[in-house]
Amino acid sequence: MRRPIVMAAVWIVLGVPVVLFLGFLGVPLVFGAAWILVFAAALLIARQSFLDEAGPWPPAPPQPLQRGSEVARLAWSIDTRTGMVGPSLRRRITALAERRLREHGLPPETADPADVDAVLGAGAHAALTGPVLRREDLESLLRALEQPLVPSTQESP
Repeated sequence: MRRPIVMAAVWIVLGVPVVLFLGFLGVPLVFGAAWILVFAAALLIARQSFLDEAGPWPPAPPQPLQRGSEVARLAWSIDTRTGMVGPSLRRRITALAERRLREHGLPPETADPADVDAVLGAGAHAALTGPVLRREDLESLLRALEQPLVPSTQESP
């Protein structure tokens, strides 16, 4: 609190003689005072700290890029021998399907099977609620989920 008061007093003590000297040289006092204020503002702006100096020094070394194995884990979740989809991939597909149903205004828990099939394609409700999700059902669900939410309004030629 004391430092700003001292700075203002120094500017007044130094500024008044400079303004009077400029007035002696023929510069109007108003312009001399304005130039002193401009000079003071420029010095105050120059003293600002534009870098964040509050952080720890030296900065922490950069972390190496960690590549996740989620895609590989999901791919290995399909049993190629039986064609059954594993639980992690089933949870992911179910979450995506529920999100798509919510975007269409259908609550996933209480949605009518016919409405689910209308949004996600034939057999989607049975595939999502059945005990086993097969690779063929997964492919049809992925095709339905990759379609845009709103059909195109352009006419096909």
